[in-house]
Amino acid sequence: MAEPIQEWPPDVTVERMGEYASARGKEAANPGAKLIEYAKFAARTRALIKQMQPVTVYSYDAHALVASIAGRVGRRSIPLIFQAHELPDTQKLSWSSLEGWVLRAALIGTKSADTVIFPEKNRARHWLTAAGDPRAPIIVPNCPDRDYFSPPADWSETIARRYRAREVVYVGYAGAENGHLEGLRALAMTEGGIRMRVIGGYRPEFKASFNSLARELGVTERVSLDGWLRQDELLARASAASAGLSLHKATSKGLEYQGSASNKLFEYAALGLPVIVPERASYRDFLGDAEWVTYADIDQPESIAHAITSLFADRERYVAMSRAARRAFEDHYNYERMFAPALERICTLADGVSPGILALASGE
Repeated sequence: MAEPIQEWPPDVTVERMGEYASARGKEAANPGAKLIEYAKFAARTRALIKQMQPVTVYSYDAHALVASIAGRVGRRSIPLIFQAHELPDTQKLSWSSLEGWVLRAALIGTKSADTVIFPEKNRARHWLTAAGDPRAPIIVPNCPDRDYFSPPADWSETIARRYRAREVVYVGYAGAENGHLEGLRALAMTEGGIRMRVIGGYRPEFKASFNSLARELGVTERVSLDGWLRQDELLARASAASAGLSLHKATSKGLEYQGSASNKLFEYAALGLPVIVPERASYRDFLGDAEWVTYADIDQPESIAHAITSLFADRERYVAMSRAARRAFEDHYNYERMFAPALERICTLADGVSPGILALASGE
């Protein structure tokens, strides 16, 4: 859906298929175009598996799993790993859409994968129950790697500047389902010049409703709706904020079970930002009483406002929360540490085969 921005090591080959288009453009494509594009992806996956004879095929999400299963026909000795990041509705699958048929095939095919990986335990339970697969999954929270977020030269000065800024930031797609309107109403209930910045894409109709509500609440001058930014600019603006907001509503099973699956949660931690999250079991079970985390009832703007205000009520507590956030990232919530069990499993499946080629298929 976008041009590549990552520079890969020389021993990694990336092949991209299909036409570049926005997410909305992909969604709006006619069923025939979607079917043709997916058929080409599945055919190319099969051709590459035959050509490469990889020691392992790593399939990311359902569309890649189905293509990989088809590509492995006649070559079942090649281990197959299935990582299911998203959690689609498994109960009401359409009979008239490509996605419905792919998800049915993925549920049936899950058992044929040698290992299954999920970012959150409840997502794993939900999918594996629907797939009739009793195995224990590997849970890999959606954390960034250590090198991606370098620490500032002076943490004390950075935290002091952030405390003075009194700005809360959303990073990610903006929409009513992600709590942005409740966040806006909460902002209007705070005092002391607290600001809110929203970084991420949005639909035109959301921008109109967001700006209209901001005018109605009288907080237009305290809000920034930035849209999509280049990664370096995004990090610069997020790093200047005081705290992160991650207020996804439970409008689907995937969003209900968002705790350890939220990449933004751990990116806030990497930046050393205290975070406000939903008062929901998925978050509580995973994060517990972590010092850098504040819970709020995200359906109640008053609760969000109280959580925001509490962050700035005590400067020393704010400093402690900020340092705890970065420490949590460095010690626990980084990709190297969280992916280690999956890496160990990959090595076990590929044991005795050298040199090794890992084929990763993604239907993204």
